[in-house]
Amino acid sequence: MASSLVSRSLRPSLLRAARKTTTLPSATTPSSFFSTDSNDNNNNNNKRIALVIGSSGALGSAVSHYLSQQVGMHVLGADVIETPEMPLDGFISLATQSPSAASVTMELASGIHDMLEETEELDTIVVAAGGWAGDTRPMTGQQSLAEEIQMDATLYGSNIDTMIQMNLIPVIAAGYAAQRFMGPNGLFVTIGATAALSSTPGMMGYGLTKAAAHHIVQTVGATTGKSSLETKTKQKAGRHYRQYAANLDTLSAVAILPTTIDTPSNRHGMPQADFDSWTKPVDIAEQIGTWVTTPQLRPHSGALVKVTTMAGNSVFDLVR
Repeated sequence: MASSLVSRSLRPSLLRAARKTTTLPSATTPSSFFSTDSNDNNNNNNKRIALVIGSSGALGSAVSHYLSQQVGMHVLGADVIETPEMPLDGFISLATQSPSAASVTMELASGIHDMLEETEELDTIVVAAGGWAGDTRPMTGQQSLAEEIQMDATLYGSNIDTMIQMNLIPVIAAGYAAQRFMGPNGLFVTIGATAALSSTPGMMGYGLTKAAAHHIVQTVGATTGKSSLETKTKQKAGRHYRQYAANLDTLSAVAILPTTIDTPSNRHGMPQADFDSWTKPVDIAEQIGTWVTTPQLRPHSGALVKVTTMAGNSVFDLVR
């Protein structure tokens, strides 16, 4: 079964209060946390700052590495477990026993607030966290035991809960962060799914959460001053909202919609698939990097961009 991302980046059983794991300067040093060497502060403070949610997964690692090494950004990671081999400029641990939109949004926002100096703002937010699960198979035949029916119903609902926690809640939290902590000309990118552009038989939870992620991007985009597809009524509502968040005037919100990302987890789950038709994480990272460095190449805010890969070559096309 194809999926846009199989990365257990926000496993619901492991989410707990956000904590800061980066090494900070001493309390007597007024420098930015990005460097403990005062000689480097001027250069470091000029660097743009990116936040990658799901930074320990296959896609998140690729995006973090590319933005750091190729684009030259400071990169903050947010995930369940920090990957030691992935050098980050800061890390927010997302782990709570009972994840909800409220708790994860609070954890992420608190972590960002603790990381940034008063004069610092985020330039880019990328939501690379997510996962896939197919629907559970309903029990067949006459059910004589109430316990069996309850078990089946609970399993069905739990599967959808898991998809909400993995695919939707991180985007909700990131959407808040984009409005609260983003600087001028910010870029907010989340990973959607080509499958969620239409019905998704056999994967209800996956489809509805990815479609909802698309909706968040479109709504955030319609709220900004860079959307070009909305009615006058929606444009008026967006202008009213931007009175309270001036950074939204220039924010670009975009969803990238792959079919299947070429990750170790996906290869393990589908060993007979045509890997040349899968999108490599670095291709997505490079596209995001292009939008960071060349804002005029970004699509309109609220755009859905489908990525299609054939013979190892990926093409990004606007679908809305």
